[in-house]
Amino acid sequence: MEHQTHYFLALALPAETKELLSKWREMLEPRLAFKSWVHPEDLHITLAFLGGQASFKQLTAIKKEMPEIAEKHENLTLQLNGLGIFGKSDSPRILWAGVEESELLRALQKDVYQACTDLGFSLDKRTFTPHITMARKWNSENPFKEIVQPKEDKSNFKAEHFVLYQTHMNRTPKYQPLSIFSLG
Repeated sequence: MEHQTHYFLALALPAETKELLSKWREMLEPRLAFKSWVHPEDLHITLAFLGGQASFKQLTAIKKEMPEIAEKHENLTLQLNGLGIFGKSDSPRILWAGVEESELLRALQKDVYQACTDLGFSLDKRTFTPHITMARKWNSENPFKEIVQPKEDKSNFKAEHFVLYQTHMNRTPKYQPLSIFSLG
């Protein structure tokens, strides 16, 4: 069976943050009936989803443009901010870990987004909501209930680079780094 390849640019998370989110998952997974849970190595903050129609020329241009953008932006100190959902309140599409609002993160995302649209990518027009997807697709006849928030839900972390990823739907973990762009 042929699997569609997708590309996206995302802020990489440090190992300690992935470890903490894995602990959250261990607490949540037995209680919440989501169809799929994100592998710890695949946790990230999406800056721009490029889709599957990226040409070789566009990907080459991304690899050429992004180091300049990364150099303009400092390392980011971010803070996790609890859990939430996207989708229907009784049958959510996504369970996510929130990231505290940050002007520096918003500025980075804006520059990455603009460069991608300038290169011909048709990107999602919804307002950027920084989050880390933890699980997808509510999978129960029983309605989703309120989330029990983790005790240590305000952990700080440092983001030092963002990555161009390729998706491999038939692998675990499924996101392959193609290029890494160091901030600052």
